[in-house]
Amino acid sequence: MDCLESPHRHEEAKGMNAAPAHDDSAAFRLAIREFAAGVAIVTSGAGAARIGCTVTAMTSLSLSPPSLLVCLGRNTGTLARLRETGAFAVNVLGAQHQALSDRFAGRGDVRGPARFSQGDWITMVTGSPALSDALAAIDCRVEEIVERHSHAIVIGAVVGVRRGGDGPALAHWRSRYETLA
Repeated sequence: MDCLESPHRHEEAKGMNAAPAHDDSAAFRLAIREFAAGVAIVTSGAGAARIGCTVTAMTSLSLSPPSLLVCLGRNTGTLARLRETGAFAVNVLGAQHQALSDRFAGRGDVRGPARFSQGDWITMVTGSPALSDALAAIDCRVEEIVERHSHAIVIGAVVGVRRGGDGPALAHWRSRYETLA
């Protein structure tokens, strides 16, 4: 059974003549807002070529070998850069990072490497930038990129982990920030 499926799928599977599934992206958008998610900044590149974006679609994939996945828009500069570098870092944000999350989500006029002018950034083994006080920074090499629809699923092989800050996590639920203590 698919996790996301047409309400008519079971009827179709039983051989019934059901109406074709329709595009109901507005209903889907409202439904997916009910899923609370952690907030992270995915970064790649170095120096003037650094780039990053805020994501909520990130999860562990495997503990052995350690791997994770993130979903990035297919037209983002961050995806283009991590294709070039073959590496990226996932910076798990704490409640104190809300303004930084907004900055990397494109809210405001700050773009490209200028986004890194706030926060204390260090360099991971792969060369990817990491926020020194992130709750965790996970350094990855790109293992595979799977393109589907408007986004790409990036599978990263974990090459390093750094625990930084402490305190409550930043979460996103119903299109607003929340704090998880």
